[in-house]
Amino acid sequence: MVYKLKTEKRSIDVLMERYGYNNVKVESLSHEERNCRQVNSCVVVMGIEMYLYLVHGRGGSLFARRRVRNLGEALAIANRLETVGLKPNVVRSGYYYLVYIVTTDLVKLAEKDEVIRKTIALYLIEKVKNGTPRQREIATKILKRHPFLTLVASSPS
Repeated sequence: MVYKLKTEKRSIDVLMERYGYNNVKVESLSHEERNCRQVNSCVVVMGIEMYLYLVHGRGGSLFARRRVRNLGEALAIANRLETVGLKPNVVRSGYYYLVYIVTTDLVKLAEKDEVIRKTIALYLIEKVKNGTPRQREIATKILKRHPFLTLVASSPS
């Protein structure tokens, strides 16, 4: 007897099934060679520029997201991120598709990469200082949950 797990499908899984992108191999993306612009919220993951964004949900969280125009490019980016072991998601947002990764994946990346860790820490500290009251609250919670980010930002470099 075969049992199926009752797990909820992510929207990226539904899109990949619907449009036949289950086993797409991505050789290179047009964004791979670009360096991240001089923006405090920019993180490069697998050669893909992604921008940090605080989400005002129930408890609040931190996302790294990338906006693209067409579904094929969004799914290619998602496949590329999955090869590293991340769990990206793709959602429709107006005329764009958003490819994003959540806080847990960002923390995994930050533990491995010093540049990403420093960028996340500086972004959160900037939000604590100059953000809206809700952004301050969320950024403070994230910094308390992950104290290694505070240590990186306070160290001289």
